[in-house]
Amino acid sequence: MKPFTDGDFIKECIMVVIDSLCPEKRSAFESVSQSPRTVCRRIEMSDSVNDSLKTCCSNFNAFSLALDESTDMKDTAQLVIFIRGVTAALQVYEDFLQLVPLHGTTTGQDIFDAVLQCVKQHSLDPSRLVCVTTDGAPAMTGKNKGAASLLVRHCEAAGHTQPIHKVHCIIHQESLCSKSANLTDVMSVVVKVVNSILSRSLNHSQFQALTDEVNAHYGDLLYFCEVRWLSHGAMLSRVCDLQQEIATFLRQKNLPGADHFSNPQWHARLALLTDITTHLNVKLQGKNILVSDMYSYNTAFEVKLRMWEAQLAAGQFMHFPRIAACAPDDVDLNTCVGVVTSLREEFASRFTGVRPLAPGFKLFTSPFDFPMDEAPAPLQMELVELQCNDELKAKYRTASPLSFFCDRVLPSNKFPNYIEHVKRIVAMFGSTYCCEQLFSEMKYTKSRIRSQLSDRHLNDILLLSTSSIDPDIESLLHGKQHQPSH
Repeated sequence: MKPFTDGDFIKECIMVVIDSLCPEKRSAFESVSQSPRTVCRRIEMSDSVNDSLKTCCSNFNAFSLALDESTDMKDTAQLVIFIRGVTAALQVYEDFLQLVPLHGTTTGQDIFDAVLQCVKQHSLDPSRLVCVTTDGAPAMTGKNKGAASLLVRHCEAAGHTQPIHKVHCIIHQESLCSKSANLTDVMSVVVKVVNSILSRSLNHSQFQALTDEVNAHYGDLLYFCEVRWLSHGAMLSRVCDLQQEIATFLRQKNLPGADHFSNPQWHARLALLTDITTHLNVKLQGKNILVSDMYSYNTAFEVKLRMWEAQLAAGQFMHFPRIAACAPDDVDLNTCVGVVTSLREEFASRFTGVRPLAPGFKLFTSPFDFPMDEAPAPLQMELVELQCNDELKAKYRTASPLSFFCDRVLPSNKFPNYIEHVKRIVAMFGSTYCCEQLFSEMKYTKSRIRSQLSDRHLNDILLLSTSSIDPDIESLLHGKQHQPSH
């Protein structure tokens, strides 16, 4: 196994650059070792990061876990675990915890065992677990044998009485909702055409030459993979913008799909699907987004759906620029209204994991507008005192909810129960976006030319490349034996 031999190749590339830019410094760069052993020692810095991460986790008053599973290029199932925790000072940390290989089956029990071992390794207190967020796979969310359910029952059996919420990734649910749009025939054609162009080197190079020749706004298409559902809207936008170039290329190559891309009625349906999907999950993507904000974005989208339904029924396309650009005779209003109605109904039937949490979110985001008699009993007395405090009410208008509670409410020590509620909310994951990002990094790290990378080294590399914690270089140097020159 030669997992780190890329170092020698990289050094050769660097030396070529040095010869061109600053040849006088060639000797200094030649002395830099890039041997496999040297590179491996640098990867060992992950031990320092991991120790710091354990120390950080020990300070969490509340934390949640985000779980997702995918396979690497050697078809090994890899379970990624992220942690999001909040300290007594309301400082929020979100970081990569561990990548666990699952050799064999990937049942809910297997995932639960891996998560429980990870929790023990990092000395996490299960009594402080408030939420488990997953991608919605049956092995994760199954009522009886899902990993999240098994973890909740394990905590209950251990005598931990805190409520633990099981959340299905909000972004993933929006993606599932988008599939309910009655335009599956459009999506299937688009995926087949895009993959047929990009997966064949000759077709790909010829298509790029065509876009260069006509000075297209984009020079290439984007891949779409069902597992990578975050690329849905971006891929459709690119296809819609290059619709004429794709139609020309398909006709020249006599490839399937040319009739669809040359059909104005079909293009109008593509425009409808593109306009809708570009609205779906843009604001939800990213790290360190509060679950309360994600829920508000989702609620706003449901309100937009009702508005769009009424506007499309009246033939108004102000929020659908791609449909507005189509000829009126090519747009079927009944289809447009039917798609939006189907989406609205699908949204109403989903998000069952976070909808019951809406009152708790409002207690955090709008404490001065929340009805006192609807608050949980342990919070009612403190809520009354908070709402009657004119000074805090004035300061709330000029700060975000988290900074308000962190900078104004927490130092007063007058609202301990309310602060505990805030900690539980801000510690929750709303999506598994961080997991998806790490899988992309994993595919790049364990690539075809470095396929023999061990599980330990893969985890160490990903920890160093994604963690917000820097290794303690000074302590690492003190632990090494220096070898003076002879």
